[in-house]
Amino acid sequence: MTRHVLSAHRRLLASLAGALLWLVVLGSPAFGADVPPGAKEALAPVMRMIGTLVAIAIGLGIAMCGAVIVWGGIEKTMAGANADAEHRAQRRIANGISGLLWMIGASVIVGTLTAIAVAYGLIDKPF
Repeated sequence: MTRHVLSAHRRLLASLAGALLWLVVLGSPAFGADVPPGAKEALAPVMRMIGTLVAIAIGLGIAMCGAVIVWGGIEKTMAGANADAEHRAQRRIANGISGLLWMIGASVIVGTLTAIAVAYGLIDKPF
């Protein structure tokens, strides 16, 4: 990687760390308004539906990534001496692993945000 790309990544990580610190310091419940008493009960079905849809989407994404990895393995096995087909299969496997990492990351982020919302009493425990 060139210096310019590394510098851009450092700036991005620094701004992400700054935003996270700002949210942790200034995002405490002391600065927020209370949730109205009837709002939690009224929005409970909607929150459950959104939680279910997100869980299904992440689950399907993980299953699709697994299928892409398996398909890439089958292609690599059937490539034989064809270097071009083997390279395409390796790229397919790499893309499947990359997608799997993104799906796991999305699952961790959703789980963390849900745990924070439950801890602050904004939503009920979804599952």
